[in-house]
Amino acid sequence: MKTNFEQAKKRILNIDWNLVSIDKPSHVILVTEFIRRGNIFLDFNSKDNNRRAIFNASEIIDFSMPETIKEENSRFISVNLDWTTEYLCDFYLEWSYAMDNEVPIALQFHDLYDPIIKLFERGGRISYHHNELVCGNHAWARNSGAITRDIPPQDISDEALDRIDHDNGGN
Repeated sequence: MKTNFEQAKKRILNIDWNLVSIDKPSHVILVTEFIRRGNIFLDFNSKDNNRRAIFNASEIIDFSMPETIKEENSRFISVNLDWTTEYLCDFYLEWSYAMDNEVPIALQFHDLYDPIIKLFERGGRISYHHNELVCGNHAWARNSGAITRDIPPQDISDEALDRIDHDNGGN
């Protein structure tokens, strides 16, 4: 049964890629939370000290998705996306597939890509510029080890993010 994978596909297909909201306060929360979760995952699973903000968790744990499924993914991920967004959507789908295959580490870190997918759903976009991950007027070092794993998890529910945007003058 591919419930996580099918839900992930639906999430990506339902993203309105024409909706672009620049520099909402919630975007900072989502990107920071994505990097924080990634650092925790990398601490647990990687001997590499390089803390890239964008990485393929399935590759790190040596999980391979069947080529037929990879081809299927590439057919419905929009070809009009920048490479960073396209890769992240692909990595998210692979991770969801790993969860459906009950890979223990994927189940443990089931919400690894949720903050970045939620960013896309809410109109946020990211890119790389001069070795920084950029979202609106904010940037994070591409090697994101500076984001401590000790900061508390952020509430990324839509209600909490809407409140942050409203209270801080986001559009």
